[in-house]
Amino acid sequence: MSFYSKRPRGAASVQVFRDSMMQCDTLPLSDVIQGELFEEAFDRFDVDFGADDDAVYTPALVLWALVSQALFTKTQRSLTAAVTRIASWWACQGRVVGDTSTGAYSRARHKLPVGSIAWLTQTIAQRCECSEDLVDAIDEDMAEETLTPDVVGRVRKKSIAGRVILVDGFTVDAADTPANQQEYPQNPSQKEGLGFPMLRCVSLISMATGLLIDLAIGPYAGKQSGETALLRQLFPNLHRGDIIVADSFYCSYWLLAYCQINGIEVAMKNHHKREDCPVAAKKISKHQRTTTWLRPTRPSWMSEEDYDSIPDQLEVRLVDVKVNRPGFRTEGFTVATTMLDHKSCPAEWIASLYRSRWIVELDIESIKCSLEMEHLRAKTPEMVRRELWSCLLAYNLIRMKMLQSGAASNRDVRSMSFTRCMTLLATNWLLCGARGTNEALVELGQSQPLDEVIGHRPDRVEPRVNKRRPKVLKLMSKPRSEYDRQLANAV
Repeated sequence: MSFYSKRPRGAASVQVFRDSMMQCDTLPLSDVIQGELFEEAFDRFDVDFGADDDAVYTPALVLWALVSQALFTKTQRSLTAAVTRIASWWACQGRVVGDTSTGAYSRARHKLPVGSIAWLTQTIAQRCECSEDLVDAIDEDMAEETLTPDVVGRVRKKSIAGRVILVDGFTVDAADTPANQQEYPQNPSQKEGLGFPMLRCVSLISMATGLLIDLAIGPYAGKQSGETALLRQLFPNLHRGDIIVADSFYCSYWLLAYCQINGIEVAMKNHHKREDCPVAAKKISKHQRTTTWLRPTRPSWMSEEDYDSIPDQLEVRLVDVKVNRPGFRTEGFTVATTMLDHKSCPAEWIASLYRSRWIVELDIESIKCSLEMEHLRAKTPEMVRRELWSCLLAYNLIRMKMLQSGAASNRDVRSMSFTRCMTLLATNWLLCGARGTNEALVELGQSQPLDEVIGHRPDRVEPRVNKRRPKVLKLMSKPRSEYDRQLANAV
């Protein structure tokens, strides 16, 4: 393995990503982010700027800087910090960048299509999920040896044809500019000038790996802006044999029908407007039954052709899940699933499958809180989406690094700390990207994600309270322009 290279590194080369990710060819999943992946993304989306010999901002360096902004927070996420990292990268190659203003970098970012970043994010997840370095089914002894959390271990005891995909939605806000407000209006319940542009997102996240498979983005309110409408945009990313797990909000006839047609299984909490114990249901056991759902009338958003392609009825299995833990809001609920065979998919496994849905809350917390994506800084809708997908690309790269450590050390990724691995990459992003890696750095990258054990918190119950008191300021009750006029007219 080579040590630090003293030779200048090519600015057009995507080797900068492999170096910043502390890679070598002997690591598991090392083929996921080979150079041709990024080159394919640039070719696919016609990215051709920065080809001159004296160019400072090449596609590879701009994307590298965008990801670096996602790895840092506050002032280290600024344009100035990103430009400084690029200038420092060039300084390590022996070249001084004379102009370190943010204008050129900002213009270069706009030449990098949002679609190329989204495609990279999705493709990295797809390659990792298909890798032979990852084990599918595990037994009880293996779950204990790999420190697999109980809820994940119980689900992975059964071998399935596809993936277990957790579905959930969340919101983020953006800088309050007219352009952002026009495309992503603020919450309609707020007065004009008092809110922030709101984006509604629906995510598909792998239960086994934590990788984000895809994301749909839309305005917070308006026609076809709900989570179920956004989920329909993600249907092409669901494959035959997959199992999607979601809460009762998504439990609709249309979703289950689509999944049945395409060979996708579903496990969702039964919608509160549907009977848990229908009179005509066929009893399987005391806590299991099958029932028939009839096709509702055609909704306004569905074409007649699509409506005619949907079956007139669906057979659904209802499984009662009892909760015997103090502090929980419910003593039990019912899961609706398209997995009708109660012998190959027993009720206990269905209960564990739905119980694993809680993990997606931690993944979204990692995205919104650890990566501080809850409040986006960009001032135009296009840059908002670019910033969002850059953060998601950083998220999947962190998850990939965790998977590498786990695959090499026989450790489940769900027992590792996301924040610790994020800190590892952020600390070494410029160092390794500019100077390359050596054996010690590769070893550090493999060992540090394993230093903490988390995830063994079954049915965690904690009060949602803060000990530290925030500074209390009077909340804005009218637009800032009115405050300015009031101060200007003060005597």
